[in-house]
Amino acid sequence: MSTPLSFFLYSSRLAPDCDPTEVGNIVKVAREFNASHGITGILVFDGERFTQYIEGPASEVDALVAKLPKDSRHTDFLQLNAGDDLEERRYATWSMGYSDVSLDELDIDLMATIDSDAALNLFTKAVAEIDRL
Repeated sequence: MSTPLSFFLYSSRLAPDCDPTEVGNIVKVAREFNASHGITGILVFDGERFTQYIEGPASEVDALVAKLPKDSRHTDFLQLNAGDDLEERRYATWSMGYSDVSLDELDIDLMATIDSDAALNLFTKAVAEIDRL
């Protein structure tokens, strides 16, 4: 029997006292942590706001999700979608993919105003487009 997979999608805002150059370090540490905990996903940053999708074993995702809101490098943490019924990974080869985006590519503020399934669909489509570039 395979390990149940869960996913979590959230948005947040770079903390006012955090320099945007810190994002590179965030990605580096996340890649190392995720690789050792069976987590995959992608972080998207528009210069001010983040959207992150993570997936993996339910216990590992739950433990990470419990820590994420406490990270002082971001504020306005908002869950956009989550589930524990993932049949297969969306980003199986990315311990932590990363892309910076423009508003034209992904409107992170809009994601906070639409229902959770629509937010996940918008994010997934934007990442597919980003990945083609």
